[in-house]
Amino acid sequence: METTLTPSLSDFSSLPTAPSALTQLRRTLAADALKLRRTAALRLTLFSGALPVLLGFMIYFFKGDIIMKSGGDPWPRFISMAWQTAGTLLLPLFVVLLTSLVVNIETKATAWKHLYAQPVGRGAVFGSKLLLLLGLNALALVLFAGLMLGAGALLAVLRPKLGFQDYAVPFNAVGWMLMRTYIATLGLLAVQYIVSLYWRSFVVPVGVGMGAVVATIALLQWEHADKIPYAAPLGTAVSMKMAKVGGLQVAHMLAKHEWYSLGWFAGALLLGYLVLYRRNIAN
Repeated sequence: METTLTPSLSDFSSLPTAPSALTQLRRTLAADALKLRRTAALRLTLFSGALPVLLGFMIYFFKGDIIMKSGGDPWPRFISMAWQTAGTLLLPLFVVLLTSLVVNIETKATAWKHLYAQPVGRGAVFGSKLLLLLGLNALALVLFAGLMLGAGALLAVLRPKLGFQDYAVPFNAVGWMLMRTYIATLGLLAVQYIVSLYWRSFVVPVGVGMGAVVATIALLQWEHADKIPYAAPLGTAVSMKMAKVGGLQVAHMLAKHEWYSLGWFAGALLLGYLVLYRRNIAN
């Protein structure tokens, strides 16, 4: 006589449950951080933070007497020059290269199918790489600000005639500029993240990003340039004001182009998640 085995509720209750969303995100982020060691993303982060400071330091070391001929506080001019150098070209290009490098880890290894086969949701995959990009972007900016202040302190020792040691370091202004610059890069970062997810190539996202940066520089005089996410870092950099009294002045509120950057960031995240969903279905 044949007997059929019917699973009971207790059999299903003994099956392992799926990890929580937070656990999935934490595991995916840890894995992405490990993969990062094999790429040039960390070296790019360190280099991008140091290069604008190095350029400003060399200019002031060799030409500081001419720049500061009229005297006064050298900190506002030095910080403004370094920040505008970073915001014009180096910072946008850094974000373009960074997003391409991070996303290209999976593309280069043809590992997207394997990644989707893992017991993690699409949200964890999307959020992990986004958090990694946001963290590296913050690291580059903090490194830039720290090295810039350190370069000013070094100039005070090597070139005391410039007067860096005679004036207070504008920590408050630098802190506000750091926060606002980070916000100004969010729209650009999100757009490039989508582009890197959509095209399975390192060259295409970099080409699109560099082309957008060059086009943005050409459109800076356009009345709607503040709506372009690639122009936001420069817009923040040039918003600093050098006052005769009080040194460097930075507004404690977001400018219009920074609000646009947040809007681009929010919209791009939604679109980017849909792009990732379609890629998962197609593969």
